[in-house]
Amino acid sequence: MRTFLFGDIHGNGYALEACLKQRKELKADEVYCLGDLVGWLPFGDRTLTRMRALGFPTVAGNHDLLVGGLFIDHPGQIDRMQATAYNAGLLAALPGAMEYLLNLPLMLEKEDFVVVHHSPFHLPQPGEPPTIKCFGYLDDAALAGCLEAWRSYPKRLIFSGHDHMPAVYELPDEIESPQIEDLHVYRPTPDRPLTIKLDPQSRYWIKAGSVGGPYRDGLPVANAVLYDSNAGTITLFRITYQADQLRNELASNLFIRNLPTIQNYLKLLGP
Repeated sequence: MRTFLFGDIHGNGYALEACLKQRKELKADEVYCLGDLVGWLPFGDRTLTRMRALGFPTVAGNHDLLVGGLFIDHPGQIDRMQATAYNAGLLAALPGAMEYLLNLPLMLEKEDFVVVHHSPFHLPQPGEPPTIKCFGYLDDAALAGCLEAWRSYPKRLIFSGHDHMPAVYELPDEIESPQIEDLHVYRPTPDRPLTIKLDPQSRYWIKAGSVGGPYRDGLPVANAVLYDSNAGTITLFRITYQADQLRNELASNLFIRNLPTIQNYLKLLGP
């Protein structure tokens, strides 16, 4: 079984189409989206419409739920709040859009893996609604706090996005009281895929990176993952796309272009 996973589209339809082309070339048997269809870029109506039409199983990202109005953001996230408000205005005119976002599941489970936006260890208790606190970032402190739960987690593989930093974290089963230094971390190079052969005596947390940006590793490419269960491999892909038209559209948007996060994004996309 060949499973293709991607997420953090954030309104970037150009990167999404490049990602979908890669999926077709790989002849994936199934596809999952890791959330954040909308948010940041001012084109969430486009990517939401496209993804709804495709019908891939999709988990809710924090931006999806922020735009849907389920909870409020951290007070210091001024850029993100303004981008959220812009996208909420766009989607308010799209029939069924908010209902779609608010009905996305927080987690999808398969026989040997789980799909979440950020982390299965930070989700709310059953019956409790999620908050923005469920969507932190996987820094060393957050990882260290998850190690015991991860070691006993019933699924061997975790696929998530959110951090916009593609990486594979390996935790060997033989370590009884794991520490952060016990993890093996694999990151792709800028210009080629990274393939990891899975060890049956380890468990893996795969961070897919972002399809649409903002690109926290400084590389304006769409990121995606292929899990080949027959070959026992994980491959992280760096997918180039034509960004000229996207840059022009962003630069001409009188509101979004003034957000510092988007100004930095425009610099990455080139002159």
